[in-house]
Amino acid sequence: MAGWSAMAGTHQFVVPDDAQAQALGQALAAHGFARVTARPSPSGGWRVTAFDEGPYAVDPMGHRMIEAVGRAATAVARQHGGYPEGGSRCDVSMLPLLRDADAPIVCTNPGARPPIPAIAVVAAPPPAPLALTPDTAQDVPIDLSGLDDIPWVDLGHAHGSAADIPELLRALADPFGGWDQTLGELFGDDLLHQGSCYSATAPALPFLSRMIVSGALPAKQRLDLYVWLLIAAGRWADSLLGDADRAVAQGRWPEAAAWTEVVNLAVGEQLPALLSRWESEPSAVRFVLACLAGLYPHHGRQISDQITLMAQEFNGTQPGAYLLLAEALVHTRDDQAFAVAADIIAWETDHDPGWLDGDGLTIAVKAGHVLAEGALGALSNAE
Repeated sequence: MAGWSAMAGTHQFVVPDDAQAQALGQALAAHGFARVTARPSPSGGWRVTAFDEGPYAVDPMGHRMIEAVGRAATAVARQHGGYPEGGSRCDVSMLPLLRDADAPIVCTNPGARPPIPAIAVVAAPPPAPLALTPDTAQDVPIDLSGLDDIPWVDLGHAHGSAADIPELLRALADPFGGWDQTLGELFGDDLLHQGSCYSATAPALPFLSRMIVSGALPAKQRLDLYVWLLIAAGRWADSLLGDADRAVAQGRWPEAAAWTEVVNLAVGEQLPALLSRWESEPSAVRFVLACLAGLYPHHGRQISDQITLMAQEFNGTQPGAYLLLAEALVHTRDDQAFAVAADIIAWETDHDPGWLDGDGLTIAVKAGHVLAEGALGALSNAE
């Protein structure tokens, strides 16, 4: 985006057939888009593209504005059996190059401009450091028994057979191994590649918990494992939100992506043992434990009082906001959780306000997604 003078873009939608594509194109033009095109989609149905001339400022407020226009256009698309399927952002000078001049359906409304919904953006609370001390680690072995009893060769990850997972887990448990490289390969490359889950993902997670509870790892490495457990737990809600608009258009409930539900359950099964470590963990790790507790309130209630106290300690800060959200979720206070999540989205410009709009999903799922996604940013001040 460096060098952009102002921002424009496109909003894309999918409808079942050409008749609905024509109707949606006309409706989007009437809504205020100067140009709308439609053509058959390679994945089935018809893709309708609304060209948003802007101009929007090239800053967080500008992004919020074009996203809000896109959500309003999604409401129009729903009336015609459509759902959103991405779009683009570009410098205003580039938009004419995307005009799709030979599209079989073209609807125009020259000089029109879609209305911009009200945008709520407020100043962010200050960050706050999350300590990794005091810390204790002992020279003790890590129990990986049962690792070879799992049929890894029959399981898969992002790059094929999971036969290499036992070796990677053993390397991770080796105090003289390359921690960052091994962890990145194990999860970033293989088991949670680009946020996807695989058949080998869930069976590997209990071994992370064993490493944590062994007492052999220093706090920074324990934090790394907790973070990957939080990421794994969050893929289920992320996939449900990703399917919500399509589900509405197709008249069904949102469906989770492959393996995300079993991975979510696998993290939940580890949680009681991990939550019991609250008193022995430094605040950075406690913060992640609080977030995990918010995603699994039936387990998380065992540390609800501790979460409340920690939220008070960090009151008025970014970690404090997420702790308030975790507290509300642990106590299943849906209205409070929704309000806190909305407050966070108002200042955290990396969050999508559409996360709170997912039809057919509970507040716990939507607010929990805000918690899981935002917690990682708050941890940037762990020290």
